[in-house]
Amino acid sequence: MNKDIKGLCLFLGMIGLAYAAILVLTMLFTGVKILKSIVFISAFSSFLVSLGLTPQVKQRLMQVLKQKTAFYK
Repeated sequence: MNKDIKGLCLFLGMIGLAYAAILVLTMLFTGVKILKSIVFISAFSSFLVSLGLTPQVKQRLMQVLKQKTAFYK
């Protein structure tokens, strides 16, 4: 995949995750029932972020997560 497209996917994914965080805060303070929207937006944004990452970065993230989970066991 082209580096520009990967960068665009990362950018849009991070904006989407930030928007989902704002929606969570809105839901907590107002009590509005928007849970389905938050789940959809965060899932789609996470997909975009994973598209934008290179395989080396994905592998490094998985190693770090495995180390962190082994530390807590």
